[in-house]
Amino acid sequence: MPNGSSIITTNSIEAEDPSAYLIDYAGTKAAIKNTRFGLAKQLAQRGIRVNSVAPGPIWTPLQVAGGQ
Repeated sequence: MPNGSSIITTNSIEAEDPSAYLIDYAGTKAAIKNTRFGLAKQLAQRGIRVNSVAPGPIWTPLQVAGGQ
């Protein structure tokens, strides 16, 4: 990637404060968060920005009852 490029990931509050019923989802979000931190440290010297966006609560019919 050239200097000035960006890598953007999506994340969730679940990476910081996992719900009891979303532990598998929370684990993947925590892994993405840690990967972002590592990539940011690794690629900063090359001028590549790494960031993450947490879009906010989204409800879908696939979520278990009692979700957000």
